[in-house]
Amino acid sequence: MIDPQDSKMLESLTKYLSKHGGDPERAEKYEYFYRLAREKGVVPFRYARIAEEYTDDFFADTGVPREEKEWYYQRGIPTFKTGWYGLTKENYNDYISDFDFYSPKNYLKKPQLIKWFDYKLTTYYVLSCFREYMPRHYFFIESGELVPMDAALERHGRLEDVLALLQNGPIALKSCTGGHGKGFYKIEVRNGEYRINNKTADREEIRALLASLDDYILTEYGIPHRVFRQACGEESFAVLRTVSVFDKEDGPQITAILARLGSSASGLVTDYDGCINCGVDLETGRIFQPIMRTGDAEGIIRRTPSRFHPDTGVDLETLVVPHFRELNDMVKRISAHLTMTPYLVMDIIPTDEGFEILEINSHGQVRNLEPFFPFRKNKYHLRAFETKDW
Repeated sequence: MIDPQDSKMLESLTKYLSKHGGDPERAEKYEYFYRLAREKGVVPFRYARIAEEYTDDFFADTGVPREEKEWYYQRGIPTFKTGWYGLTKENYNDYISDFDFYSPKNYLKKPQLIKWFDYKLTTYYVLSCFREYMPRHYFFIESGELVPMDAALERHGRLEDVLALLQNGPIALKSCTGGHGKGFYKIEVRNGEYRINNKTADREEIRALLASLDDYILTEYGIPHRVFRQACGEESFAVLRTVSVFDKEDGPQITAILARLGSSASGLVTDYDGCINCGVDLETGRIFQPIMRTGDAEGIIRRTPSRFHPDTGVDLETLVVPHFRELNDMVKRISAHLTMTPYLVMDIIPTDEGFEILEINSHGQVRNLEPFFPFRKNKYHLRAFETKDW
């Protein structure tokens, strides 16, 4: 009889191998890393993530010889982090091990609190007293039906209502679950033509798209502040990721801020090749150490120093986040509002008018932040998470 956990492993392994031509060597490694995650105490729903990421890492050229990679894997470190972070065998304990980050001890204990952030519609209402810091939410889309939220309607929406919104600027369609920009759509009118994700479309294509969606929100599209549009291009994105901890003794603290800037290579989503990641100085708001992300096709992350924007030539290290004091105040007030979820990661668009919160997470990833803010070098992270030297 197959162990239920092994049954889940076989299911996830089958999915993984479908992308890699059924490679038996990869299958062997996947199974090994799946069991390693279980052995090291990783929360069960992350076994497959560890197995996939570490298998990809093993077969990729990360600059670490294969015979040396096991040393890192036993400590919960995929070896791409040596290049991405500047991680070494001397400083690796400055960074959080995947075995600690994915430990059940470091997730919220109450499932009802996790639901606040796992579903974007719920997050919107949890943060209702901070609506001035969120994009306007026009509709919730349920099986193609446009259910009004902040659309000044006393009936379900129609295609004409959506087309009318486009006269005021672009709109965004976002899945209520998941992340990394998957399933994201931008609809706009440009030069008299409708466009979906920058491709020309007609009314019927917009109608068909709306009818095909379920568990989506339709919101205004956040346009970055002119400082970032001038530096990165009018069509590029600029998203800030903030990390905050509500400390039992010292109250709300901002522990890290990342700026993710777009380029012509990155398209509309932030967590893939072509995105430029930058640290943001916590005192001044100044951008530092811009690096471009590459390597996603291999399932890893690589860095290329990118002080000058590849499209505009602007020196990114001259940029300062506009209204930085307001950003600090907003993040700390939200941290103090949600004290029972003390560790929060927020994605925020800096706009000409202020800031728009895109989403919030109670267990947000830190691997894009750690090149600039090593997790275990911050005392508030160490109070919020249970970690150890590996």
